[in-house]
Amino acid sequence: MFKKLLELRQQKAQIQAEMRAIMETADKEQRSTTEAEGAKFDELRSQVGSLEKEIARYEALTDEQRNQAGAASETASKDVSNDELRHWIKTGELRSLATNTNNGADGGYSVIPQLDRDVMKRLSDDSVMRSICNVVRLPIGAKEYKKLVSNGGAAVGHIGEGEKRTETGTPTLNEVTITLHNIYAYPKTTQEILDFGGVDILGWLTDEIADTFTETEESTLTNGTGTKQAKGFLTYSRSADKDKTRAFGTLQKMEVPVAKLTADTLIDLLFTLKSKYRKNAVWVMNSQTAGTLQKLKNGNGDYIWRDGLQVGSPATLLGLPVYYLETMPDVGANQPFLAVGDFKRGYTIADHETGTRTKPDAITEPGFYKVHTDKYLGGGVVDSNAIKVLEGK
Repeated sequence: MFKKLLELRQQKAQIQAEMRAIMETADKEQRSTTEAEGAKFDELRSQVGSLEKEIARYEALTDEQRNQAGAASETASKDVSNDELRHWIKTGELRSLATNTNNGADGGYSVIPQLDRDVMKRLSDDSVMRSICNVVRLPIGAKEYKKLVSNGGAAVGHIGEGEKRTETGTPTLNEVTITLHNIYAYPKTTQEILDFGGVDILGWLTDEIADTFTETEESTLTNGTGTKQAKGFLTYSRSADKDKTRAFGTLQKMEVPVAKLTADTLIDLLFTLKSKYRKNAVWVMNSQTAGTLQKLKNGNGDYIWRDGLQVGSPATLLGLPVYYLETMPDVGANQPFLAVGDFKRGYTIADHETGTRTKPDAITEPGFYKVHTDKYLGGGVVDSNAIKVLEGK
């Protein structure tokens, strides 16, 4: 049943892609859709409507199945044993593993649900960017995440009774596109390790994969170029212009001589954010920057940094939580060493429904067993007014 649900979602995504192509063609040629294109579009829209009804029926059934006590849900595959994992790594045979496959269409890659869950949980726990940003999961068939963002510009008018209404300004909409890219890990072990019955194979795989993915994701989501990888928020162009005058997609920055960094500087930076962003804002910096900022005092001689009151709770700076993002630069000239903002609104991370895919390799390096692991990742700034950056000069 779950497999049928995925197929229906994929069909819907493909039809929506056809609809989008029709409109993009007409827009590119700067014309209205032809009668034939309009008829085709309406037909595709009708198909999407039918699929949505069918998808809703299957979703209702799978939700009911998942909620029934003791019911065997197709999405909740049984846990795999060490013996099964050893056999799979050594031979590549799935045997009784509860895996999702595509009849070899993916080059022999498989998704072990338990491993995928454990890896994604570790990523959620260990990744700073995942903890502070918006995270979406794209369905099978989707390669991009698209969102329309209003850039303001709407206006209202005031009139008296019986007076004629005139046209007002309309808001400007900008489309943001986040493309998925492939990231991978290649954990390796020896014959001897696999032969020892006491070794937790699933735990070893989870640790190796999650550690590599966390490091890669943090680096990419902070400093990625956008070419064959996600675009990090520090890679976007920055300007000192204010929100209403700055180009869409450009972050606002403040520049300060490193030797003149004070508590007032941070207050000025914080209040470049509008109030709707300040209420959920957080600070991000690396540990070296944190060591510098902890020494700053206000005009009364009080430290503006406060350590967390409980174990595991974040420290605060000017009342807002602090997160250590070690992939950010140190304090220095021409370095964007500090950022503050509502990252849930400002930056979106895109995952893919296929999850963490794995493929054993016992051939390329004699005496060693490798597990090639990959997943899809995308990321980009969605609201460039929600994040502000402090640069040294």
